[in-house]
Amino acid sequence: MTPAETKITAALEELLRRSDLDKIYVSDIVRLSGVARKTFYRHFRDKYDLVNSYFLNFYAQSFDKIAEGERWEDALCTYLTICEEKAAVLIHAYSSADANCLEKYDIELTEKTYRKYLLQKNADVDTKEMAFAIKIAAAGGTAMVIEWMRGGMKEDKAEMVALIKRTLPQDILQYLQ
Repeated sequence: MTPAETKITAALEELLRRSDLDKIYVSDIVRLSGVARKTFYRHFRDKYDLVNSYFLNFYAQSFDKIAEGERWEDALCTYLTICEEKAAVLIHAYSSADANCLEKYDIELTEKTYRKYLLQKNADVDTKEMAFAIKIAAAGGTAMVIEWMRGGMKEDKAEMVALIKRTLPQDILQYLQ
């Protein structure tokens, strides 16, 4: 990350601790970060691109690791730990209903991760049933993690991992055993 990206990301994180994403403007981000508006747009298309980049930084260090051989349970637990640490920020980031919202991006990333993982396990990811199972797993898992954060994270992370795994479609679950 460049120094400008670091400043912009830090400003976004600070703003998201207090406000929903739809109430934050690029002008707020550049003012707090101390970078020029032009610099912001040199690095990011818009605030949604910035949020997605912010999210990708920790997603790649956690759940995405299943595609590199990490156990599904360990990768999800790491992801939940980061979500727990950043809950105040993420709850406000997930609040957006914009077409470019974080929830949509999260689901897309998770679908890609499942596809990559399943391909490594020689699963046929192009069947109608498997494609549907991947969509269900990605959308359902994302929705439950968001609900867990919004609900105050009352369930233990290990319990959340077990619940999400238990509810995965059998088409995917068979490759996690």
